[in-house]
Amino acid sequence: MIRDLVTYEFLRLALLGTIFVSFLAAFVSPIVVYRKMEFIGDGVAHATFAGLAIASILSSNAVFFGVLSSVVFALFVWYFSKKNRFSESSTIGVLLPVFMAFGVLLLSKTRSYTVDLSSYLFGNVLLINKNDIFFVVGVILFTVIVYLLFWRDITYYISDEKAAQFYGIKVNLISLLIMFFVSLSVVAAVKISGIILMGSYIVLPGVFAKATSRSFKGIIVKSLLFSTISSLAGFTIAYYFDLPPGPTIALTAFAVLIVTTSFKRK
Repeated sequence: MIRDLVTYEFLRLALLGTIFVSFLAAFVSPIVVYRKMEFIGDGVAHATFAGLAIASILSSNAVFFGVLSSVVFALFVWYFSKKNRFSESSTIGVLLPVFMAFGVLLLSKTRSYTVDLSSYLFGNVLLINKNDIFFVVGVILFTVIVYLLFWRDITYYISDEKAAQFYGIKVNLISLLIMFFVSLSVVAAVKISGIILMGSYIVLPGVFAKATSRSFKGIIVKSLLFSTISSLAGFTIAYYFDLPPGPTIALTAFAVLIVTTSFKRK
């Protein structure tokens, strides 16, 4: 594997992409789990499909339209949940098939359903390019900056939203920021995991960290360790056994979660 990494650039980019996405998922996952937003990862991922369909028709930048559609989806979820018209889960459940259906209808009118687009559905880490790496790094930097600037507000918000509002924290701003970087994280990770498996990347690190840590800082550290180790292990297994990397990483993460939490209980 080391020799191939030195020889083939696409394999080096795939490994870098896997590492960076695992870092990004580790930062986002604890908030998703604590706020019980597990459904948001799948919702945003499916919403991204509409943007990818538009990009395919226009032969334009898939990342730009993927971000645009996911952000629009997140704004709809944020608006309706804050206005108390629907619960967050209900809003996601309503909008998810709408965005997905819109994408399918668009694709039914074009013949440009390419292998590149299907890689977003099922994930293909080997198709990651330098622009994807730069985008993931940019999203990581944005996420870290949000954490540094709003660490206290975020910790209060995920613990008790009403108490946070009582103490003067701008919960609407914090929830909107969270929606934004969850959306960006999903778009950044979707080429590796695929739309169908996105939930495993966004949820599993946070579930593991919450079960094995007590402080929020500890949860972030545990989430980083879990996400990085399981992603690298899954990538290595996929390489040696010639398996699809996205599903292999997802199954590896699940196996690590089951084994580690079982030992903890004993």
